Amino acid sequence: MITRGEQWGVPTTRTHADIVVSGDRDLASRPKDIRLIVKAGDIAHSLGDPVNPLIGAECLEVPIDALRATITLHDGSSVSLLASSHVMIGHWLRGRFICVNNSGFIGKRNISPRAHPNDGFFDVMSLQPTMRLQQRVRARHRSALGTHVPHPLVGSSRAKEIEYSSVSRSESLRIDGRRIPSWSAVRVEIVPDYWRLLV
Repeated sequence: MITRGEQWGVPTTRTHADIVVSGDRDLASRPKDIRLIVKAGDIAHSLGDPVNPLIGAECLEVPIDALRATITLHDGSSVSLLASSHVMIGHWLRGRFICVNNSGFIGKRNISPRAHPNDGFFDVMSLQPTMRLQQRVRARHRSALGTHVPHPLVGSSRAKEIEYSSVSRSESLRIDGRRIPSWSAVRVEIVPDYWRLLV
């Protein structure tokens, strides 16, 4: 886990054993005991979209936190999933919108400008349900540069663990972009130093 004033990562060399993954969901499906190179996605973007190191090239090995989401379904059963980038509830343009994120970026949007994927916390950005459509459109547009915060109706916080219940059966839940149907509650916790990435 990175701490203020310390260098992040250790110098290393890429080997044949290191595995290239396509993006956030692919990363989330990988175990923690191997070294990975992420080609694209939110985590790669938070790292500056680095060029993938060639085999034999010098690079850095950096640890990355994971998000563990434990989802309770309508039938009372539960499932646990790992996410590398985000857990998103609701919709930008209506009702409640909550984004628990690890990297700060979701696509081209800088949702949580102060986030870091290895600080031992996740960041939470939320829109109040009372926020008007025009304000939501403006906030969504400004999120491309991360200038949607601060705003009195845009919440911004950090945590290591958080839990939400659905407010309706139609409220959406997405984990790294994957839609989770029939959910009634979700608990998210940070898992420090889960993956080892080469950049």
